[in-house]
Amino acid sequence: NAPVLNAFLTEMWRMDPPAARAQRKVIDDVDFNGFHAKKGVVLKYCNHGALKNEETYPSPYEFNIQRFLPDNHPLLLDPKMRSNANKTPALYPVFGGGSRICVGNHFAKLNMRLFLTRLLQKYNLEVRNSVKVHAPICGWQNEFNLTPKQE
Repeated sequence: NAPVLNAFLTEMWRMDPPAARAQRKVIDDVDFNGFHAKKGVVLKYCNHGALKNEETYPSPYEFNIQRFLPDNHPLLLDPKMRSNANKTPALYPVFGGGSRICVGNHFAKLNMRLFLTRLLQKYNLEVRNSVKVHAPICGWQNEFNLTPKQE
């Protein structure tokens, strides 16, 4: 159980989801919130936009692991930062959802946890110039300095 690592990874994927968009084909006519979609229409949705919704994620362009920490965690300094996505998985569509959820999502999460754990056990990590860039693609303009830990 590593709540800080889990919160870090969850927030990392929220800021930069592995898949920015997805699509679904409507199998039956549907009405939703005043919108009508006919059977056979392909609807596209933007994960990136959904993950920046201010109603779900306060200060959505700010990296803040408090969103995904457990309620009783000592690093949770501002309970207002907590995300509703903890209670409603559909609000966190990073790996898709429902019957079309990414089959490798648990494997990806496990791999990232193992990689970061081993990296931080063996190396000191220094991050410099942490700047979010949006063009030509979303990403981070960072410099990393890894130095081996003395054993």
